[in-house]
Amino acid sequence: MWLKKLFGKKDAPSAIDPMSERVAQSLAKLFEAHGIECGRQDEWVTPNWELPAIRGDWSAREDSGRLDLQVLVRDGLTIVESFGGVGRLDEGFDSAMRNFQTSSLHVLLSALWNHDDPEQVGTERWDIGSTPFTAVIGNLGMRSSLATLPPPPKGLFNKLHEAMREQPLTPDLHWFRFHVASIRGDLTFESLRDNEPWQPGVEALQSLAWEPTDGFYSARLFLILKPGTSSAA
Repeated sequence: MWLKKLFGKKDAPSAIDPMSERVAQSLAKLFEAHGIECGRQDEWVTPNWELPAIRGDWSAREDSGRLDLQVLVRDGLTIVESFGGVGRLDEGFDSAMRNFQTSSLHVLLSALWNHDDPEQVGTERWDIGSTPFTAVIGNLGMRSSLATLPPPPKGLFNKLHEAMREQPLTPDLHWFRFHVASIRGDLTFESLRDNEPWQPGVEALQSLAWEPTDGFYSARLFLILKPGTSSAA
């Protein structure tokens, strides 16, 4: 089986870490809830029994944790995403899974598995240099400890769009993640392109007027660029 060749030939089934197994089971349930049946290859979940495949791991701390996911698109191309969870034990894990569901999940479903939900993602045609792309854009995910969620700064998406269009890209799959966190007005910024830190995105985020508050809030945006155009774009 070609999947086994890709994941590596083993003389005997490998033991799967309990946390990785828990993540795999949760991921399979998520995909099946969206009408996509799944197979398994060790810790990898294989929607429709083929690539792309997805796996993850959960790292728990005292009152929080981090969910790390890998999406194997093809040999040599892997999307890596991480999600924080707040709470102890099961509460923290469930929080991280909700974070995944409300930010990156539907972008991945649309871009990689052709499962579109227009309430969760938008598609646009972008021309970057001489290369046309279909942009699959998720909703802006915001989390907060405040009773009223502060609005995102005006011009947020346009500023990020400008930064992405100014950078040359190869005619292949590309992905971007933008994240801002505010703790009592102290701001931190993160921008990744194809899993790597991307300074133009950080500078675009820093140029915007983020509302100061006495509590915590964060904003996260994930999108995928596919070479070529689709009829929906």
